[in-house]
Amino acid sequence: MKSLLSFGSAALLSVLSSLAHAAPVPTFTGSYDEATGVEAAGDYDNIGGPSDLGDFSLIAGANSLSGSVFTPTDSADAFNIVIGANQTLVGASIVFAENATAFNPYFAFPPPSWTLSESSVTPEIFNITMGPSSDFSLFGPFSATASFAPIGPGIYNMVLGNGVFGMNNGGGVDYTMIFNVNETVTAVPLPAALPLLLGGVGLIGFLGRRRKQENA
Repeated sequence: MKSLLSFGSAALLSVLSSLAHAAPVPTFTGSYDEATGVEAAGDYDNIGGPSDLGDFSLIAGANSLSGSVFTPTDSADAFNIVIGANQTLVGASIVFAENATAFNPYFAFPPPSWTLSESSVTPEIFNITMGPSSDFSLFGPFSATASFAPIGPGIYNMVLGNGVFGMNNGGGVDYTMIFNVNETVTAVPLPAALPLLLGGVGLIGFLGRRRKQENA
């Protein structure tokens, strides 16, 4: 992401959408933090290398993805979320600047944005600014909930960043985003021969009981 600092959000999304997404995260079980994730080596942008993005195959329920960004060193995090068959993404929320306090405020001018889009970049599913659009500072976390119609199976691009922002102490801005997924479990059909087999077993049992009664 570092080489894309001069791009606007639309241009950045356009570039990201053209990248392959063949770097699945095999250890993802519904919760991931880039600081401790082995594949990420401390940064989501390192999962697939400079020409790839990480794929997170979401599970049913709440999926938590945490990280840290700040300009100019790490101005954006990007990865793909994968909605599988029988799954629906029904909600998304974020807590940004989790580490902001009165003694170490978060500042931005302009603030970054949190964006989720189709792989083709259009249509954009949501784009949320991480605070007021003007110069401002925060002395505590900023929370936001995305508004969108439920979406089905597919690969979607997530980008958090752009703008000029950071913490008063020069460190990263911590965040946690949640993706909520519903999953429909389809009934497994019985083999075609099974009802016939069960019926045959039942008939044999009935005939056996009848013979016993006649012999008695």
